[in-house]
Amino acid sequence: MFGQICKACGKPIWGNALIALNAAWHPEHFLCAACHQPIGGMVFHVHEGRPYHPACLTQYVLPRCVFCGKPLIGEFLVDQWGNQYCKEHQGQYPPCAYCGRLVPPEMQEEYGQHDAVRCPLCRKSAIETVKDAQPVFSQLKQWVSGQGLRYNNLPIALELCGRTTLASYLRDQHDHHTLGATLSTTYTADGRIVQNRVDKIAVLRGLPSFLFEGIVIHELGHAWLIVHGIQNLPQWAEEGFCELLAYRYYGEQGTEMARYRRESMLRNPDPIYGEGFRRMRTLAQHVGFEQLLEHLRITKRLPTLH
Repeated sequence: MFGQICKACGKPIWGNALIALNAAWHPEHFLCAACHQPIGGMVFHVHEGRPYHPACLTQYVLPRCVFCGKPLIGEFLVDQWGNQYCKEHQGQYPPCAYCGRLVPPEMQEEYGQHDAVRCPLCRKSAIETVKDAQPVFSQLKQWVSGQGLRYNNLPIALELCGRTTLASYLRDQHDHHTLGATLSTTYTADGRIVQNRVDKIAVLRGLPSFLFEGIVIHELGHAWLIVHGIQNLPQWAEEGFCELLAYRYYGEQGTEMARYRRESMLRNPDPIYGEGFRRMRTLAQHVGFEQLLEHLRITKRLPTLH
């Protein structure tokens, strides 16, 4: 009996009609969106408004876990890189210490001086030797100079070191957060400081390039403060200033990894490196970055907001 129009072909339906998705269909015209075969009276699933055989939905449409390859049905997790995976893997695999990606056992490495896990992507771009580091280091020093930070033509050396050596450099600073250190010597005469010399910047060996760059920029911030005798800032301000410098550097890179680092810095809950950075960022936004540098260089103190 005619009474309805098939949504697929636009012709009248004589006899049995299939009612689905708020429309009427000839049974042979209600097709799976994946295999294009009639669904008929079978059970079907709807995805983004289109019908699918259950098997076709699983095989052709549903995203699959990047780790085990299973179809992601129901709730699943997505990391900051867009990788989709089963919820149970969150507790099974450790995150990469540098980018946060989960690292399944077959991708984990045995790397003696690293007590944290690196993912293959971070391992691939790792800075392992001074020879590899020097061209990058030179470019980073030029970038910092272009920001207005001058070092009175003093040479600054770079050392790549293991965790034990880096820990020995940081021992007197009570600071185990950082992946780098700036070593300096202060010369005095008659009880007065006559020169502050930066001996070297030490960075942990094996950091992925994007993180190595940010750590070097941070430490060059410390070097500038030392060279200009700006030594009495509160710790949150000193570390916040150096993090601000790295944040500005990442802002010019435009890469996915740079955006990840900037977002991580903005969310960092640490009262020194996180809150200190956000306070210095706010200060720089109010007075201007160039004015902030000039005020620090001349007065050795932070500017005040009125």
